[in-house]
Amino acid sequence: MSMSRGAILARSKLGYIIRRQHTLAHTQQPKRSNQGFDYDFIKAEDRSRAEILKNYLTQEQVLSHIEGDEGSSQSDGRSPFRNEDGTLIKGNNALEARLDDRTLQGRIDHSVTMLPPEIAKTIQNNILSTTIPAKLRERVVSVYQNLQKNQIQQAPSSELDCNAHIAGLFLQDYSHVKQVLGELRHRVGHDNFNPRKVLDIGYGPATGIVALNEIMGPTWVPEEKDAYIVGRKNNEMKKRAKIILSRQVNENSSTNETEEKETGETEETEKKETKEKEYVGPIDAKRIQVRTKLRDSMPVTKSYDLIIVHHALLTREYNFPNDVDENMRMILKLLAPKGHLVLVERGNSVGFETIARARQLMIRPENFPHELGKIPRPYVKGSSGKPQHLKKEDNMISEDDIEFEKEMLAKLDLEEAREQGVNLETELDEKFGKINDDEMKFDEENDPNFEVLDVEAAAEPSFDKIDYHLKVIAPCPHHRKCPLQLGDPKYYKIPSHKHRLNFCSFSKIMERPDYTMELKKGKKLAVKWDKNSIDGIGTLRRGELKKLGGKGRPGGRDTEDGSYSYLIVERSDNNAESIEHISNLRDYSSNDNSPIDKDDINNWPRIIRTPDKLKKNVRLTVCSHEGNVETWQIPRSLGKQTYHDARKVQLGDLWALDKKTSTKRQPISNEVKSKLDTLYKSHKKTFKKEQQRKIWKKKVGVSESEFDDGFLATEMMANKLENSRSYKKQGRRLDINPEEYEGK
Repeated sequence: MSMSRGAILARSKLGYIIRRQHTLAHTQQPKRSNQGFDYDFIKAEDRSRAEILKNYLTQEQVLSHIEGDEGSSQSDGRSPFRNEDGTLIKGNNALEARLDDRTLQGRIDHSVTMLPPEIAKTIQNNILSTTIPAKLRERVVSVYQNLQKNQIQQAPSSELDCNAHIAGLFLQDYSHVKQVLGELRHRVGHDNFNPRKVLDIGYGPATGIVALNEIMGPTWVPEEKDAYIVGRKNNEMKKRAKIILSRQVNENSSTNETEEKETGETEETEKKETKEKEYVGPIDAKRIQVRTKLRDSMPVTKSYDLIIVHHALLTREYNFPNDVDENMRMILKLLAPKGHLVLVERGNSVGFETIARARQLMIRPENFPHELGKIPRPYVKGSSGKPQHLKKEDNMISEDDIEFEKEMLAKLDLEEAREQGVNLETELDEKFGKINDDEMKFDEENDPNFEVLDVEAAAEPSFDKIDYHLKVIAPCPHHRKCPLQLGDPKYYKIPSHKHRLNFCSFSKIMERPDYTMELKKGKKLAVKWDKNSIDGIGTLRRGELKKLGGKGRPGGRDTEDGSYSYLIVERSDNNAESIEHISNLRDYSSNDNSPIDKDDINNWPRIIRTPDKLKKNVRLTVCSHEGNVETWQIPRSLGKQTYHDARKVQLGDLWALDKKTSTKRQPISNEVKSKLDTLYKSHKKTFKKEQQRKIWKKKVGVSESEFDDGFLATEMMANKLENSRSYKKQGRRLDINPEEYEGK
């Protein structure tokens, strides 16, 4: 039977469609009957052609045609990184689909973070709309200046301070916490990550809970959600936290089915009404009920599976590290076994040193200087058993000391025997005879009901072991001392020295909502700040001011980039099996010097600097599993896949592939630190003098007591004022002869 031209064209064009139908029939869909083909999956524009092919081919002919074309997937132009239905084999986009499996596993989320539109509208319409825009911008400028000067956030107290805090800092805080929680979920596993008791600690409006709700989805309802908003006057921030949390579905406290049905029926009408007219104005927070409990103080007796602490470990920079140590001890008491602790701080020198100090307090790297790997470290202060005193005494006494003590005792026995001439034991045996073992027993031991308990066996139930162990999940690939930690953020404030001080921080891009775009308009937040000016805002010409009228930053984008430092810690289980397993791992690591398992993601090095892409080479600055900052060279000669992945990795990713060469960067020595101490002291003196000179310019016509401050700058300004012409002229007018003065 001869086929027409249309049938031949249909057969050639729809060959791929039939093959795809065959694969779907054998993989995803159940087996079809022999009565015919199912063309429901074909697009509407191709169904007419499928009907033509169906008229000219039987099912046996189609199956034989498909069997003859098997193995020709590359000849039909399909990508090796996609399935036959066009979906990606791995990854979320074409870039990730071409990466190695290990590179993809160590990759963090580099997508642009977006604030949920409901929350953004609520902040704009119901929170910031209650404040005059000019006053809000002025207060946001003061918040930014304070953050730039002190590098730490402070607790807002008044209504205007809370609005300025949300307008200026909430977007970045939300994106940073969500990024870190997303990495924790990726490392633990999407199915395994399901915290039932959560605690959030911070200055903001329960930022950690808001980010966690977005990650877990609307159906996530844990047993307990607490949010401690730091600050004595936190009532205003608690109101705003209620307003923001009420816009999330899983914060709805109503559990009645009839209410849910009614709300489901009225959703469409509410959407139509909100589209027509959105409410702009304040909201009474007392009438809002959310699942999250907003606390005024830290809980004492509870324990949580997940604790989120953001920008709240250090309240006063001059009290570093006492604030960090005290706050960490309070927080670690609340962490349950198999729980996780998330710390997020600003990506500056103070934030990094705060995170590094908290890490040092938890894992104590100075006590295990030669240990490799990420074996959980004992946290003694949080443990019920505290044998650390005995361990210290055992470590102080070595085997040589024990042998020396035995020799000394033997010599003393010989000397005593020589002085007395006769051994005391032999003398007693001669007088009274030798004693049997039965005669040495007490009367109670002959009683058949008397029980004898072994001392070692009786001490076992008291659990005289450390049952609190901590392990760093991210970002550190080791448990050794941080190679970038200096111990004090004061070293970074020295203006000029030859030593380069780096710290560990990461960045995240976020999309600006409408309220942030409106906030950045105008002179105060659109002009680069002048550090030399008193108010911090630079001066502009009239032409430049006209250009900036009603506009945002010139050449600006609708996204912004914020830096952060973070730490994710896991507490191990405290049962006997897990404690014994940890002790066995530590003994095996110390005795055999076992090599590091390079296939374990916990040991993969972290990229802590933006990669340098050179000609046929890529330079990566990583923090290695040995506790060093190293520079790795990945040339093209290592292989196509390795070189390709090296050019695609970014700051914060883990690198699991090979390297050509590596060079270690030496950390700052103690001698350099002593020099930095002297430089800091001298800089502090000059800084005080400069500050006093600035204050003196404003002290004209004030009381005499304010001038007596004991500074050298005061004496200098007083001499300058006395030698001025205006002062001398004014003094001549007031000069009076005391002999002529009569007191009138």
